[in-house]
Amino acid sequence: MSYALVLFSLLVSSILSILVLKKTNHKLLSMLSALCVNMVILLTASWISYSMNEEAQIFGTGYSDLYLLTFSIPIITWINFLILQFVKNKKTGAINKNEK
Repeated sequence: MSYALVLFSLLVSSILSILVLKKTNHKLLSMLSALCVNMVILLTASWISYSMNEEAQIFGTGYSDLYLLTFSIPIITWINFLILQFVKNKKTGAINKNEK
């Protein structure tokens, strides 16, 4: 289940960060959006999983695989940063010949 959540977070954050990059032409803003989306999705999923798992509440998260969700946040964010390096960033503003 946790691997599916990690892949879902990677997919959603990649799509959102590419859309932000295409819309605003700011790579830093798109990287920040990828980090925020990863944090929101994975921390919410780990909190919900922890509240539903009685074994993790008694013995801690070390005995379950809930720690994978929080440890995968920087890894997925790094993968998103690598994906953004290969996205073609076209400038939207065209230079008019009369404006020179």
